[in-house]
Amino acid sequence: MKVRRLSVGYVTVIVLLVIHLLPVWGFKYFPTQDGASHIYNSYVVKEYHKHENYRLREVYELNATLFPNWTSHALLVLLLYVFPPLVCEKIILTLCIGLLPLSLFYFLNGIAKRNMVFGLLGFMYAYNYLLHMGFYNFVLSMSLFFFTLGYWWRVKDKLRLTNTVVIYVLLLATYLTHYHSYALLLMSLTFFALFLSVYDALHGIWGYKEISQPLNHRFKDGVTKLKPTLTFIGALVPAYFILFSYYFYLSNTHGDDSSHKGFEWLRDYFFSMKSLVSFRDAHVLIGQVLLAFFAITFVLTVINRIRQCYRFRELLSNERLWTRIVSRMDGFLLMAVFITVMYFIAPWSGYSGGWINDRFHLYIFLMLLPFFTYVNGTAERAYSPINWHRHINYGVAGIIIVLSLWHLGYNVHTYALLNRDIANALSLDGMYEEDTILTSEPGEWGGFSDSLGFEPKYVEPFGHIECLLAVKKGIAYLDNYEANTDHFPLRYKQKDLPADFAIIWRTEYDDVAGLEQEYELIDSNDYNRLYRRKRTAPDAQMWGGGTVVAFDMQPHDGETAPGHIAVSADTVYIDGRYGWLTQSERNNSTGESNVPQPYRDSIWGKEDGVFRVALPNGTYEVTCYFSAGESEPLEINLIANGEKQMQRLQIPVGNETIDRHYTITITNEHLTQTLYTRGKGEYKRWGWSGFTIQSTDGELPFRR
Repeated sequence: MKVRRLSVGYVTVIVLLVIHLLPVWGFKYFPTQDGASHIYNSYVVKEYHKHENYRLREVYELNATLFPNWTSHALLVLLLYVFPPLVCEKIILTLCIGLLPLSLFYFLNGIAKRNMVFGLLGFMYAYNYLLHMGFYNFVLSMSLFFFTLGYWWRVKDKLRLTNTVVIYVLLLATYLTHYHSYALLLMSLTFFALFLSVYDALHGIWGYKEISQPLNHRFKDGVTKLKPTLTFIGALVPAYFILFSYYFYLSNTHGDDSSHKGFEWLRDYFFSMKSLVSFRDAHVLIGQVLLAFFAITFVLTVINRIRQCYRFRELLSNERLWTRIVSRMDGFLLMAVFITVMYFIAPWSGYSGGWINDRFHLYIFLMLLPFFTYVNGTAERAYSPINWHRHINYGVAGIIIVLSLWHLGYNVHTYALLNRDIANALSLDGMYEEDTILTSEPGEWGGFSDSLGFEPKYVEPFGHIECLLAVKKGIAYLDNYEANTDHFPLRYKQKDLPADFAIIWRTEYDDVAGLEQEYELIDSNDYNRLYRRKRTAPDAQMWGGGTVVAFDMQPHDGETAPGHIAVSADTVYIDGRYGWLTQSERNNSTGESNVPQPYRDSIWGKEDGVFRVALPNGTYEVTCYFSAGESEPLEINLIANGEKQMQRLQIPVGNETIDRHYTITITNEHLTQTLYTRGKGEYKRWGWSGFTIQSTDGELPFRR
């Protein structure tokens, strides 16, 4: 019978797991507010090391510090090497949704096994408001929280060095996933360690009516029981150092930028269970039914505790009554009360983070689960409402399953409608060029959904979906909210750059008059329009009627070689002509007299330098000239229109001018050359004396 019941339980969990993951894999898009932004930023991190992606390297810089918001981005970066972007996000969503109920089952199985039925609530809680906000790291951190607390509970009475190491690994994983869960986990471990050891010590000292052992011996034994706990808390000192170090870093960096929600908002949010409400208020009724379920379960737990006390009086027992009034599981009630207080007094945002009240709200009732209907001991098992009969367990499971499927059903209906809108909004065509810059207006759009028939109330499913259009070909996006913060993998290096493309959402359609002076409309749909910066045809005057154009890299006051176009370190690209695309630091250097003309001068730099020349389409031979002079050697790597033409070319000190040739076919009316160095030690910069471009088609470029 027991095996059959376990099998039913396992099958139920597996079926529910499959059902709750079907929306992730059944729809092309999973509507979230920030999910597309996470995909894009992970893509940038993955592609950032490639020098051909010069736009990404010019707009962004890596924020390679161990801040507590890395996990989902690191996973996405790794997955992007194998899977398409949307599949990578689905894998992350599978972890977010699937791990939460599994962590709750693990948590309850180690603490209050008879309450494992409540683990089914993990399926409902997995589809929470913060998941739809795209806060993948926080949702993952919730699972890590319950896995860690459940593991500690299992080993707390026989804690060894290996167990402490495992706990620290889980703590660090939680820290790197999300700071709020890490802080709450550290406080929970400390509280429960103290609470349980104090409870056991008091139980040994005053828990029995008749004790033969003298009081001073009992006190001594009680103090002895506290030593392992104090040792464990001492072992947590490095974890607390990490906690407060990051807290002080935030407070020193951002100051007190907190904002609080009013009590009415907090009360409405609490009793409407809005941490489970994402797109529409239809979910509020489900949350209120769940809240009523929690309230009834709490009342039954209190009644059960009172009945235990009355029953205890009828038994001949040496234990004192307080041992039945106060239970070890009451620690979870106290912790839930603490989290509730924090929910009401904590700021909604502060120290560069937000949604703090929402995060606390998700933890309150999940922390209560071990407390519900707990029976202290085995003799009174029949008095537990959950253990009257196995059919009661089935009834409780049925209620939770119905609520979860009801909740999921509303979400699935919303996903189906929003997928139409998202597909429509992403149908823009024409952004094919590599290494371009994209902007949008507004930077975050949360407008009316045509399919839903209303504006999504709490989550903006269109907020950052244009990022999905930028996850390709080195496109740098200028309205990337993550790069404006210090708790994501990227920061802006240069943001005030002219955009090659602009997406205008329909709320801004009336404000494009000025835009249309510089941009032309190339595509549109029901939600937005795509504009491209107007192009100027390649300048024929550069060629002087011939088939060769030559550039001389030199200082402002340098002598330009006859028949060459002078280029200095600050010659900025002009559409239709030539110039540097990057704004990274470059320097002029005058070569020594032993370097032959016309290339005695040069431009050098340590960061990537990108130079563009507007050309008619056709085939050209390009000859580049390099000289190191008498100062220091150079290393040259050159990419032309995305193709590597030179790699690790060493230019020794004092060498005469070295030239290198390559042939290239132009199809997009420009030649873009990227110079960079990977050299170390003395080969730590690149240098460029000049280059020539010669048409190989046998005629003038402008007469084809």
